[in-house]
Amino acid sequence: MSSVHLDSTSLVLGGVVGALLLAAIAIRPPPPQAHPFLLGRQSNVERTRLANESPVYTNSSSSGLRPPLRPEKKIKSLLDILQASTSLAEGGARGTWIHGGETLVEVVLQLRAGLLATLGSGAGTVAVLVDDPTDALLLTLALALTPHTPLVVAPGSSLPSDVPVSAIFQSSTRFSPAQALSSSPNAKFISLGAAGAKSAEAEDLLATGKAILADAKPVAEAQPADLALTIISEGIPLAITHVNLTASLIAWLSLFPAAPRATRPTSSDVIVSFHHPSTPYGLGLALLALYTSSALSLPALSATPDSDALTLALRSPSALSPTMIFGPAPLISQPFSKLLLGNMLGDSAFMVRHARDGKLRLLREGTVSQSTWWDKLIFTSLRKEVGLPTIRAVVLEGPVDQNRVEFFRIVLGAPVVVTLAHAFLLAPLSAGNLYDYQRLPPPGVIKENDLSTTAKAHVGPPVGGVEVKLRGEEKDMVAGRVRGEVLVRSPVLPRADSLPPSLLLKDADLPQLPPYPGRAAESEEGSGARWLRTGVQAEMGKEGVLWPVV
Repeated sequence: MSSVHLDSTSLVLGGVVGALLLAAIAIRPPPPQAHPFLLGRQSNVERTRLANESPVYTNSSSSGLRPPLRPEKKIKSLLDILQASTSLAEGGARGTWIHGGETLVEVVLQLRAGLLATLGSGAGTVAVLVDDPTDALLLTLALALTPHTPLVVAPGSSLPSDVPVSAIFQSSTRFSPAQALSSSPNAKFISLGAAGAKSAEAEDLLATGKAILADAKPVAEAQPADLALTIISEGIPLAITHVNLTASLIAWLSLFPAAPRATRPTSSDVIVSFHHPSTPYGLGLALLALYTSSALSLPALSATPDSDALTLALRSPSALSPTMIFGPAPLISQPFSKLLLGNMLGDSAFMVRHARDGKLRLLREGTVSQSTWWDKLIFTSLRKEVGLPTIRAVVLEGPVDQNRVEFFRIVLGAPVVVTLAHAFLLAPLSAGNLYDYQRLPPPGVIKENDLSTTAKAHVGPPVGGVEVKLRGEEKDMVAGRVRGEVLVRSPVLPRADSLPPSLLLKDADLPQLPPYPGRAAESEEGSGARWLRTGVQAEMGKEGVLWPVV
């Protein structure tokens, strides 16, 4: 039986071929993460419409069903959201009561006990005018679990002068506005101190709560329609019910598709939010972190932060690395871009250019990845330098240039989406798909070459649980240009009697949805039966995504 003899040349050639095959497998581009067909129509469209209005658009995942009120059957109130939460406070020392690593719900319950001891167990309205976002969140949640109703004043909001309150929590920087808030001269003032300083009175509140927590009265069970808190946003006192809080979770969770891989936040995530929780949007985002038991960091930024301030917010030495970042685009997109560019200056311009072009080609093919050769050469070390080695999603609220969104996707190797928000809503009214990496031309633009360098990215389809339509000119609707003012209908909307009547519309010519099981029929004043005029001008593209008119 003859044996096979291989000479050294054949062995060398075989080794070279094997090495080339392994290299080809290693550097092959990953497949697209979402088929373009699935992104071709991201909204469901009703078949009827009123004159001068578009059809009603809903998220494609809703299958045309009515908006749900809660993410789980057992989640009916704020207390239900908090009870199962194990969220930790990340970012190091924050505000008055957080030193780093505490369980947020434990601190909330301790504060609640301290508040009952300080304010009493009687019902009343307590104003919250607090600059530090962590203090504002803890205080708001703790007050909402007491018989007192928190009246939360969003930063920059005008203050009503005729609201009777029993107590006012305020930062020392907002002492004068707090005095003007109360028409009751006997209101109790409790200061939380200025930036960098702590108030002994506020620290005693937590210490007292810890001492008496075991003896504190249990939290009373609330009904879904009960008032949870009031937020003054843009000068309007918004009555937020427990239904609004639970429905907002539906909207937020719809941002995170389950396929091709799960993207929903988990207890392994660290969410960094630059949205102040005294705003409806910021509070809804904080509740998402608590519901999913994600760690939460709420850095305090000035109105005009620079890249150095952003670096400090993202790279706290005592904090875990952020996995998700949420922020207003006008506040953080420019300093964030400068931060990333500044850390690329030391690299070879030739390598940076080719790495950018290589990842841009993958982006055009529908892929965002952190494991390409270009990442190993440049971007992985860059992400470590800026404190984002584990980043997996960035959500920006507000119009952002398409070029900047693509730059973030290339450098971070993570999905970056843009949302559209409103000052009255606890969640975005529309948001891009995490797997939608298309560079779409805005409506009316025929070719991609016609796009300007400052063209804004779209803000996606309506989120889950939110219905959207546009009110404009009939001639535009007939011509196929669906544009006009954005109208919103959703269980996320605050109680209708707290909204300006001039901003509410009703579809008088169309039959209304029947009531939810176990609930009375919606009244004329019910928020579910009304459309909110947002004042936002936008156009609906053929893909079912909204394009704000800036």
